[in-house]
Amino acid sequence: MNKNEINLTATEMSYLWSAYQSQSLNRCLLKYFDEIVEDEEIKKVNTQSLQHCVSYLEEIRTIFDAENFPIPIGFSVEEDVHLNATRLYTDPFILYFQWFFGKGNLTFGSVALNTLAREDAFTFFERFIREGVQTLRSSRELLLNKGLWIRSPYIPVPENVDTVKRESFFDGWIGEQRPLVGVEIANLFYNILTNSIGVALMNSFIQTTKNKELKAYLLRGKEIALKHIDVLSTSLQKEELPVPSAWNAGITDSNEAPFSDKLILNLVCLLNAQGVANYGVAISTTMRRDLGLNFNRLSEEVLKYAEDGTEILIKYEWLESPPQAPRYNGK
Repeated sequence: MNKNEINLTATEMSYLWSAYQSQSLNRCLLKYFDEIVEDEEIKKVNTQSLQHCVSYLEEIRTIFDAENFPIPIGFSVEEDVHLNATRLYTDPFILYFQWFFGKGNLTFGSVALNTLAREDAFTFFERFIREGVQTLRSSRELLLNKGLWIRSPYIPVPENVDTVKRESFFDGWIGEQRPLVGVEIANLFYNILTNSIGVALMNSFIQTTKNKELKAYLLRGKEIALKHIDVLSTSLQKEELPVPSAWNAGITDSNEAPFSDKLILNLVCLLNAQGVANYGVAISTTMRRDLGLNFNRLSEEVLKYAEDGTEILIKYEWLESPPQAPRYNGK
């Protein structure tokens, strides 16, 4: 039997559907970036990301066509992006987005790959991961070469190997707190950085959207991100460790919207999901209780914000229904 003649499972169907949604959205962003980017090295990375994106969409459509699966609506360059809009993002921001784009593809693809059995779906996400790593590598190298990479704090090399002697190693609220361990510093630093990129994106959308309800939602999201940056930065400052700057220099003063409100809100909801996932990783790898509780509290706040965003998507009919199990009870 041909391995691809086996019906798609629920997980294969859902991950391919989700990939189509996110890549059609990314195609719009990357297409606009390709129009406005000036630095030739950054343009090369962006163009390669765009080519990958277009190829992913074609491959998913081929799989779906063979299954008589309706092609998702997703997002289109014709309806959701204004390619001639005034330049809204600087070249450094576009380069940072490549790193963010590659990281997102790598994370999503890695989760998907663990659940797939059918050969064509597995092969697709295997390539998806490989090219995500490629985008991460090229964007990281370029950020380093241009002096734009923001390094996490340094700590001393351990003098010897030791074991944890007391349960107080996990405490953090009362008494003498132990210093942060490396993975906790990494979790704090990384989430400060991603929230900073989120603030920059929010600012670009706030100054261009004309939808008052959407603008109010975006302003609230910006306030949440700034609050999270402050909470996480305080934990580093208490240890006298450097805090990454709230990087927000990538937006011009243009008020001409390059993207549709539908795309903007769906992107914010996608970023909310990534933010919750990032906090989930932090919770699972943080050993000091006070930090774990902080990450849990911040995650809950993002979940509530995401829920409210979904309600707006439904109100404007901007949320496409994902594949669902059948109803056998007739209701």
